[in-house]
Amino acid sequence: MIVIVVGMHRSGTSAVAGILHLHGISMGSEKTFRPKALPQNPKGFYENYDFRRLSDKILNRSGYKVKSFNVIIPEKIVADKYNAKMRRLIERQELELNHWGWKDPRICLTLNCWLELLDSMGLLYKTKIVYTYRRADSVSNSLIRRNSLTYKQAINLWCKYNQIALKVINTWELETFCFSYESLLKNPIMVCEKLFQFLKEDLNISVIDSFIDPSLNRSSIDEEKIDDSSATKITEQLRELSADSLG
Repeated sequence: MIVIVVGMHRSGTSAVAGILHLHGISMGSEKTFRPKALPQNPKGFYENYDFRRLSDKILNRSGYKVKSFNVIIPEKIVADKYNAKMRRLIERQELELNHWGWKDPRICLTLNCWLELLDSMGLLYKTKIVYTYRRADSVSNSLIRRNSLTYKQAINLWCKYNQIALKVINTWELETFCFSYESLLKNPIMVCEKLFQFLKEDLNISVIDSFIDPSLNRSSIDEEKIDDSSATKITEQLRELSADSLG
């Protein structure tokens, strides 16, 4: 099984990847996990740098630098130059691991490139998407504090990442489990029970109890209407997808 964790920056992808990794779905190794744990993410990022580096190269060649936080993202993201390296990386995971995956917020933008390659390798049948999202205002507050973005820039970036990811997921019609980061923090056992039913894997509740820390949701805000029409529309789409997953 291959599990791709999809989600915008600051949206709980590290927590999800950590849960999967601790249940035997390898997200990488101590050698490939970068960055290491930091004060804003003390439990670790569980981000395989080999995948992140390739996604960065794909985006750079397409004319986009992630750290610029530019809201103008090229419509066409092409990975042709890196297909051989991407293929070798996937082949290595397949050779060494039964259940594996990766997490990187950049995957929102490069997902289509990876799915095209997995399809050409005959691996799409065993690929599942786990999509976590977080309220637009909460993500924006986090980006404003950590990266000095304006509110409008942060909201627009949240919209673009999720809009692109949703379009790709809807196009490929892959098995997808979607939930909000807020629901994971509020009802971790319920969400994880349904997640692992989706993955057809056994859940170790003690892992969830020790790993999920609601206090890490530092940029949370009270539930209210988001003051941005595009963000509101995308939020509705995400909630519909989440409702299908959580029932």
